[in-house]
Amino acid sequence: MQFLIVDDHSIVTMALEMLLKDYDGQSNTVYSANTKEEAVALADQYGETADLMILDLSMPGVQGTSLMEEIVAAHPTLKILVMSGLQDQHSIIRVLQMGAAGFIPKSLEAGLLTSAISFVLKGGVYIPVKLLNQAQKSGLLTSREPTGEISTVHLTQRQKEVLGLLAKGAPIKRICKELDLSEGTVKTHVTAIYRAFGASNRTEALLEARRHGFDVGI
Repeated sequence: MQFLIVDDHSIVTMALEMLLKDYDGQSNTVYSANTKEEAVALADQYGETADLMILDLSMPGVQGTSLMEEIVAAHPTLKILVMSGLQDQHSIIRVLQMGAAGFIPKSLEAGLLTSAISFVLKGGVYIPVKLLNQAQKSGLLTSREPTGEISTVHLTQRQKEVLGLLAKGAPIKRICKELDLSEGTVKTHVTAIYRAFGASNRTEALLEARRHGFDVGI
């Protein structure tokens, strides 16, 4: 597997590198960046092939979620797990709305961190329970507790197959290979899935899919 780590503290990148190089008993490749410029360059070079980027929001010279926005705009299919020592609810909700695969506080112990990474790699969206409840009650996330009957969402068989692979954490290129479809066709199916659930990104789509009874493993 291939991992990207972005954090301005070398001790953090070193610790994550040690954790990820042997993750799941495999010999994984890990690349790291310690500045905003290095992060953008890293995403440009490996954004289409990496399985996961772990991104610190609090980088020098970065305002709020601007680095996340820049990377997502250039590499919309890159799976990003946001990490931060600051748990500002507005920023966290913002990155989730942008399609982040989840948020982890830097205070998270190693065992839970490994579990969070595994959950995300399998297609889950890792969000602290307290934050998720607050966000859904306030309506900041698309997925909210239903107040009445949930409308039925109809997907074609192919769309269900694409949704299933998205739920397993597969990037677009891997879905193309698995289903023997062109990239344009897969992106068309993904767009249709987003539209069906009233979502604007993968995170919202998976949350809504779960709410509508689809087995997406989150």
